[in-house]
Amino acid sequence: MKSLIKIVLVLGLFIGVYSCQEDDGVSLQEDRPYEEVYLEDIAEIEDFLHTHYATIDSEYNVIFTQIPEGGTQTPISDMDELEFKEVELHDITYKVYYLNLNEGVGENVTRVDSSYVSYKGFTFNKTTVDDVDTFEQTVFDSKSSPVWFSLDEVIRGWTEIIPKFKTGTFTSMTDGTISFDDFGAGVMFIPSGLAYYSSGTLAIGAYTPVVFSFKLHNLRRRDHDRDGILSMYEYGDPLDTDRFNKDAIDTDEDERPDYLDVDDDGDGVLTKVEIKKPLPLLPGQGTSLNYPFDPIADDPTTTLVDETEPKGIPSDSGDGTTPTRIRRHLDKTSKPPFTTY
Repeated sequence: MKSLIKIVLVLGLFIGVYSCQEDDGVSLQEDRPYEEVYLEDIAEIEDFLHTHYATIDSEYNVIFTQIPEGGTQTPISDMDELEFKEVELHDITYKVYYLNLNEGVGENVTRVDSSYVSYKGFTFNKTTVDDVDTFEQTVFDSKSSPVWFSLDEVIRGWTEIIPKFKTGTFTSMTDGTISFDDFGAGVMFIPSGLAYYSSGTLAIGAYTPVVFSFKLHNLRRRDHDRDGILSMYEYGDPLDTDRFNKDAIDTDEDERPDYLDVDDDGDGVLTKVEIKKPLPLLPGQGTSLNYPFDPIADDPTTTLVDETEPKGIPSDSGDGTTPTRIRRHLDKTSKPPFTTY
């Protein structure tokens, strides 16, 4: 994206960067403490939520307006749609407020997928004029036409909040355009420690909280290490419903998470080899296709294992259905030739 603001700045990319200032030479100034900045950020965000109301149209476009003295509008802080998520980072429990305007009807995107979104980002600056406090809102980036963002490459606030929403539906129009409906839509209020922090941008000052309204139209599942297993499965235990809020799984503890590791168990055999079905011993028995990570229901009246009735990646003993089994690509003792079934 060639706009002045690059939302795809990875959180932490500039952590530890120092700014230079002239004072009879060049000196280095350390970043401010995260906790100190967060207390300022959350106070400013909550002040904004208490003093503004939201106007939302049928397409979930949002305008924030300051409540006038004596006004009866419902502040954002009292809206039923306002929720928050706690994020543990920098030895701080961040609170990230967000408006859930529409959950969406499709699939949840995960933090290791790509998201197809339209959005508008702005900052707010509190000023006092004639003893009256007001917030100046400045739009720094806006994309009304959807663009693709990989959620593991954006600021941390996006990584945490976008997976709370689902994709929608779309229709191809006769004029070649796409019409999107029932998509996830919301607004996130992000402390600077989960955004651009000390680095800022050309339009965003250092230590500035940011706000994004967004619409989640579609997603694309990713396989970062191209080993045949979707990253969403390698990131965490699929039986753990909160798996995407935790650190990524690293089976062989080599400091390379499984979704970025071509040999997940560190046994010297590539994962993409260990998850392949054995070559058929006799015509019609088995295939060389990859096993799916999760199997479909097995029909005990049939004996063939093929694309019409696949079983999941098996354990070394051939168990391809038990949810708690250790899949053979995660078992260091499992090496070719594999047991078949």
